[in-house]
Formats: sequence, structure tokens, C-alpha cells
Amino acid sequence: MKGNMKRTFKLKKRDKLLRYFEQAAKSYGIAEFDHHFRKIKGNDEVAQYLESVGLHKWSRAHMDGRRYNVMTTNIAESINSVLWFARMVPVVHLIDEIINLLVKWFSKRHDFALKCTSTLCPDFGEKKLRCRLECASRMNVLKLNHVEYNVVDGDMDGHVHLTNNTCSCRKFQLEQLPCKHIPSTRYIPEDVQSRVVSPPNAKVMPG
Repeated sequence: MKGNMKRTFKLKKRDKLLRYFEQAAKSYGIAEFDHHFRKIKGNDEVAQYLESVGLHKWSRAHMDGRRYNVMTTNIAESINSVLWFARMVPVVHLIDEIINLLVKWFSKRHDFALKCTSTLCPDFGEKKLRCRLECASRMNVLKLNHVEYNVVDGDMDGHVHLTNNTCSCRKFQLEQLPCKHIPSTRYIPEDVQSRVVSPPNAKVMPG
């Protein structure tokens, strides 16, 4: 794409449009992409050319398939990126570097586990709870009585009953079956369990 732009519009090697194009193509988020693409729109012809090709074909932010350089299922590529500086040394030294790297990883995680005093892992569980707490703090909770609440979140609202463990949205509803002899178990309501959730329609990339 960059080469096509240079030839089609006769751009110089150090033209600002080429730099803006690289920044827009490598942007991870839509907001960051729009920031760089607005600079490209200073030249209407170039902007129309890029839009006619399709933003999803060259923009990382608009890509509708697997995002390469962001996530990979090939562990060999991940290891290669970590050991790029040691691949030029003899094999014996390369193996020593791999051993040192693994020992460093295991030692770091062992020290982290010894310092963990909570039930939840601080880097995962507590972060998720804090994120949900921030989302919940933006909701408007109206108390109806000591067990019933009306939760308003934007244009959506739900009637929550704490004793029955129910909510009118039925999205996270779980009903509890009390039992004196065995730990309390939970089951999913039939209308929720009967719903069929299919995987998203996505094109499987070759390889």
C-alpha cells in the first residue's frame, strides 16, 4: 500500500503522508486511527484512495479478522521474539540463555505467589473486581424496600430482588436451592439454559 501510494501520487520518500499512513495502519484503537487519518484527509485524493481500497484491508484497528502482531497462537514466534538477541550465538550459549530465561520466569512467579495473601490473585481477580466496581458506581440504584432495588444504567433498568436472587433482566440470574446437609448448589433457569449461543461468524485464516 505504501509503495502504491508513492507511485500513484508521486510522493517523495520522506513525505509526511507516508508517515501518517504508517501511524494510522499500526494504530490499535479506532480513536488513535482517526487521529492520524484526519491528517491524511488533508489530501483528498490520497484519503479517497485509501478509503476505496477498504480500511479493514490495511488498518490494524479496522481489521475484522485475526489481528497479526497483536495475538498469536504460534508459541515459536513468541519465543523467537524474546530470544532474538541470542540466536546469533553458538548453540550451547543459546541453550544456556533459554535455561536462564525459564529460571527467571519461574522464580519471578514463585516470589509473586509467596507475596500473595488474598484469595484472589491481585493481578487478575482484584483488577476485574475494581473494573466492575467502577462500572457499578456509574449506575443509579433506587431502593424500593429492604430487599428490592431498581438499578438504572443509562437507558436500561432492572428490578433486583436480593432474597430471591433474581433480576428482571435475567442476564445474570441464578436461583439458589437451599439444603442443610450439602453445600448450596445453583442451577440455571430453563429459559436461559434453552438459549442457543452460536460462535461468531468469522473467516478462518489459512494456516
